[in-house]
Amino acid sequence: MSKAAATEASKRPIGVFDSGVGGLNSISRIATNVSPSKNFIFVGDNMNNPVGNRPKEEISQIAMNIGHFLAKVPVKMAVVACNTFSVVALDELQATFDFPVVGMAKGVRTAIDTSQTQKIAVMATKATIDSHKHIEEAHELQPAVAVWEQACPDLAHLIEQGHLDDHIVHSSLQQYLDPIIKSGSDTVVLGCTHFPFLMDLMQHMSGGNKTFIDPAYETAEEVKDILEAQQLLNSQSAKGKLDICFTKDKELAERMTSILIPPEDFNVRIITL
Repeated sequence: MSKAAATEASKRPIGVFDSGVGGLNSISRIATNVSPSKNFIFVGDNMNNPVGNRPKEEISQIAMNIGHFLAKVPVKMAVVACNTFSVVALDELQATFDFPVVGMAKGVRTAIDTSQTQKIAVMATKATIDSHKHIEEAHELQPAVAVWEQACPDLAHLIEQGHLDDHIVHSSLQQYLDPIIKSGSDTVVLGCTHFPFLMDLMQHMSGGNKTFIDPAYETAEEVKDILEAQQLLNSQSAKGKLDICFTKDKELAERMTSILIPPEDFNVRIITL
């Protein structure tokens, strides 16, 4: 890319997308790590949530639809802030679009470095667990590490519906935490971007003696490295704009977004993909 083209591209927003509200957590991490002056456009396709229990072909098509939407904006980079989209559709997204596409980091390296027992667990959607990507990466980094894989089929959808601290989510979460506790794992990777909404609850329900890893921190580091390497950082000093797009339920989307981002800092609109 020429210097002039890079300068022009640097003025574009960073696109971030997920199957719902989970990816908003990634925006806050990226903005903190890169710069709060950057502009973002977020797409949460909550119309198609949950995606983690769908066939791979459907998951890929949903992700590609969002990618084409962001290409029309246009964006200077897309962050796939969804672990399911990342393990199923990342290669196709990267091969299709001419801007950098970054998938969610798996958080495994941080988990291995953090664990005192070298026993870690991964909580994720069924599609992510079925891919076994986390355990593959863990054994590449540390062959002796023990990895417990815990599929949580309904958890992301419950969070998407606003169940953050009621008996419904308590009951669901307990059935997923119990096997992890019995496994002896001392460190747990939250392999779905929705799950950090429940981090405090998970800490409480697991007795406060486990470390929960949010992979968004690793993703934010990768985003910064790519922006710097491709000269896509811009020099604006004013506070960046945050354009929030969902595919249904504007009121619920606004309520969930306001948990992470001050209401005065964002605007929610409904789009069709």
